[in-house]
Amino acid sequence: MRSARPLALGALSFAAILFAWEAGVRLGWLNPFFTSQPTAIARALLGGMQSGELGRAVRVSVEEFTAGFGAAIAVGLALGIAAGWFRPVEYALDPFIWFVYSAPLIAFYPLFVLWLGLGAHTVMAISFLLSVTPITVNTIAGMRSLDPLLLLAARSFGARAHDRLWKVALPASVPMIAAGLRLGVGRALTGVVIAELFVPSGGLGSSIAYNAGLLRTTDMLASLAVIVVIGVICTQALSALEAQFSSWRTGPGL
Repeated sequence: MRSARPLALGALSFAAILFAWEAGVRLGWLNPFFTSQPTAIARALLGGMQSGELGRAVRVSVEEFTAGFGAAIAVGLALGIAAGWFRPVEYALDPFIWFVYSAPLIAFYPLFVLWLGLGAHTVMAISFLLSVTPITVNTIAGMRSLDPLLLLAARSFGARAHDRLWKVALPASVPMIAAGLRLGVGRALTGVVIAELFVPSGGLGSSIAYNAGLLRTTDMLASLAVIVVIGVICTQALSALEAQFSSWRTGPGL
């Protein structure tokens, strides 16, 4: 009962916002040309599903997001674990990590187009570069925040190097790694949408750009709503995955 209360309060506050938005339009306080309204957006979503246009756009964006974010997870975890476990690797990777983290990557968009062309590969590359850094940095931070006494205790009990890594260091780093993955989800989706605003890939970002150019606020917000829903689903899925790994983190280990 207690666990359902936050969900109920969140749903209630969201419903109140939608109600106030709809009421503001119907009472003439808001101009629907600029703000649209929830019922119109719902009709646009239903029409897009019936015509198949929405499904095609979602499929393109999800495929690009999955490829970019999946590659970011694989590379980010590998680099983060290596840099967190071996100091020389961290020193070697540090300049590149902070360059990618600090540089305005969208400014390199013309280069991506020149190298990869106007298509899905450019979208995937931008999504990957935007999301790989927080995963790598958080993984390193998780490995570095490990209590040295835990490693010392494991070593005193005869644990070998790979046992200390897989049974002590990685389980203890799960919260930081999960936080990095959640940050990466948002950045990966941002990369997909930003790239699709310029790349005619047929995804949700392209739909937003097309409808914005035609001043079709309702259709633009409908695509935006779908992107938000995808982000929420991915974030909640990662939270559930973290809960599954909590037994590995708190288990008997050695």
